[in-house]
Amino acid sequence: MYKALYRKYRPQTFDEICGQEAVKASLKNQVKTGEISHAYIFQGTRGTGKTSAAKILSRAVNCLHPVDGNPCNECENCKQILKESVLDVVEMDAASNNGVDDIRELKEKVIYPPQSLKYKVYIIDEVHMLSKGAFNALLKILEEPPKHLIFILATTEIHKIPATILSRSQKFNFKRISIEEIAKNLKKITSLEKKHCDDEVFTLIAKSADGAMRDALSVLDQLLTKNKEHITLKDAMEVLGISSSELLFTLSKALVEKNISESLLAIDEIYKEGVEFNTLASQILSHFRDLLLVKTLRDPNKIVYTTYLNEFRELAARVDIEELLIIIDILKNLSMEIKYADNKRVVFEMNAIKICNRVIKDDLVLRVKALEDKVNSFGDVNFASNSFEDLSKDIVHKNSLNIKNVENQINKSIVNNIESDINITKPIENASIEKSNQSDIIKDKGKVQKEGITLTLEKINSDWQKICQELISRKYHGFGRNLAFGKPMKFHDDILEIVFKEGHEFYYTYCSDSERKNILSDLLKNIYGINIDVRMKLQKSGVDKLEEIFGKDNIEEI
Repeated sequence: MYKALYRKYRPQTFDEICGQEAVKASLKNQVKTGEISHAYIFQGTRGTGKTSAAKILSRAVNCLHPVDGNPCNECENCKQILKESVLDVVEMDAASNNGVDDIRELKEKVIYPPQSLKYKVYIIDEVHMLSKGAFNALLKILEEPPKHLIFILATTEIHKIPATILSRSQKFNFKRISIEEIAKNLKKITSLEKKHCDDEVFTLIAKSADGAMRDALSVLDQLLTKNKEHITLKDAMEVLGISSSELLFTLSKALVEKNISESLLAIDEIYKEGVEFNTLASQILSHFRDLLLVKTLRDPNKIVYTTYLNEFRELAARVDIEELLIIIDILKNLSMEIKYADNKRVVFEMNAIKICNRVIKDDLVLRVKALEDKVNSFGDVNFASNSFEDLSKDIVHKNSLNIKNVENQINKSIVNNIESDINITKPIENASIEKSNQSDIIKDKGKVQKEGITLTLEKINSDWQKICQELISRKYHGFGRNLAFGKPMKFHDDILEIVFKEGHEFYYTYCSDSERKNILSDLLKNIYGINIDVRMKLQKSGVDKLEEIFGKDNIEEI
């Protein structure tokens, strides 16, 4: 029967364990001095050697002829443990034996001395899966353990283990194995298997393993079973289900250059290769992380493991650090959002467009200046709070990644100052009407349909300045003055359409508020005696009008 590589090449001594130098040195020294603890906790991410170290320790403490703290693997005790034919070394999976009854049964067995070995060793894997009752039962054993008993508890989530258990155990932290060490071990095993791989294959597998040697060996196992004498980088990418570096650079270059069309085409090419969007989101985030490190470090070789360093440097020269941080922030949110998305492609493409439409701080300052110019069109404005310049700097600093937030906050600040009784010197034509002496049209109470005369657009236009002034007299100062920039353009079926010129986006946005439109409708009913539905529109540019008439696809840009 075929044996998987991670089982076939499982370390047999502490020296064969990949990485974990501090752990190996400590355990070997304890075996040499005979200062063995009754309980150990091996904690760390998956595939870093916890179970292998536990098996080696179980042999080392029982070995008849240990070699520098390592088991000899030749004596009778070592051979029996290796064959799993001895009852004094027990491996338990806490995921399936996590009840209080399982630990109570264990408690009854551990009191008896070993049959043929020096120590009884219990290896409990995934110990964090034990129930609360099981932990309490285990605690009873650890409080007064027999001299012949050793517990080795392995876990990937040490925070789930009660403090009472932790305080009675020696804790060993198994770190992620470095990419260099994983690649070196993979190369060694490939040679033992009499196969050949490109050096880039080992680096790629090591990077994808995230510090776990078992994961790396599983991928290598898949590659070596392809029955090919030489494994190429393309073979490894197919097995890992990731996109090629060329396509990643094509996509990242398009995102850096804000080219939406090229970005979407690159995404489509990657999709056709069968790459999952979850994987792609992780890949492109890691890709831009490497790009940022190449941009900022003098010697990125120490932490950027790639054979495309020149390509990274070339792309890094085209983008600022500030823009890279903006892109990475969007990609970070994408990697979390896409996990729970139903249509992952749409989410990925949407975020790619967001990256292409990114705005940096300098662009925000220009937009803020444009808003300031709009405010100045009112005339002299006395702001009660900070100066506009200080306000804009503060908002830009807090919202450097969101231009809409910037504009909304500035608009809100402007509106609040306008609504308060600020000094605006630019008057509206047609003298104001005193509150005690309402305008003639108000006095008429809408008697405009008498003698067969119907309310018309011309009539509304002739009254328009008086209507705006009436709003001001009713303490709606900002609304009345901003509404004066709009013009009634259509009136039919009791619907009044008010249009603002291109460039008057601020006044249009202000007046389009639903509550303000209701105020105007109530006033018009009071004036003309009929219910009038108010609609606000912003005048479109010439190109937009043509697109509206003939359709966007039928308009060709010159």
